[in-house]
Amino acid sequence: MKAREADLERIMLEVENGVCLKIYVTPRAGETRLIYRDGELLFYSEKNPKHHAVNRDLMKYLYKIFDRAENISIIRGRSDRTKIIKLIGLSKDEAIKKLLKFIEK
Repeated sequence: MKAREADLERIMLEVENGVCLKIYVTPRAGETRLIYRDGELLFYSEKNPKHHAVNRDLMKYLYKIFDRAENISIIRGRSDRTKIIKLIGLSKDEAIKKLLKFIEK
């Protein structure tokens, strides 16, 4: 199922200087990728979760998508599979457009 703009609007929260979104992470996957399914963003990483390798992989991946963001950080869930990510310097509309381009490929 392809993500639509309305779908992504529901999983993003506009904050004072950017947006926050929730991403569910699966380590040790067959390939590294980001998908939208059943109302959630899912990040599959080939990395092992030891020494925060999955977090680093996720951050690297997000910087490719949101190249214009001033800063991207994990604000909740560093040790959990469910992460809350904050994108500083992007509006909700900008973030949605970039995600739609990327996850529909």
